[in-house]
Amino acid sequence: MYLLILDSLGNTELLLILAAALIFFGPRRLPQLGRQLGKSLAEFRRASDDFKRTWEREVNLDDFEKGLGPESSFLNNASERIRAAREAAARELNSVLETEPKVAAPAVTPVEAEFAEPRNPKSSAEPTPTDQPKHDWL
Repeated sequence: MYLLILDSLGNTELLLILAAALIFFGPRRLPQLGRQLGKSLAEFRRASDDFKRTWEREVNLDDFEKGLGPESSFLNNASERIRAAREAAARELNSVLETEPKVAAPAVTPVEAEFAEPRNPKSSAEPTPTDQPKHDWL
């Protein structure tokens, strides 16, 4: 309803309404009114979505009681088509993977002990502690 009213208003009309609201309510109260209006519109939207869900649930319940069942639903048909497409894609991927040649991993051969050098723990690059502190600021 509000969208139909705002659709017929132009920019100059909206500016005129905003100026009148600013004069009538004042600059201090106008943000509070905007917040209250936003909260009430959000609450109205939530209530209308809840009503819509309740209405759809009742209609689906009536259809189920009449014997139409959930298989006649558009969403269930769409979900069945999506499930079938996913299964077909998975079968196609599996067939492609089965037909590709297997690539063997490179073999790792151990090194003989006579060619390997042992690690020398003394030659590590660790700094030796000094007696003087690093920062003598105090």
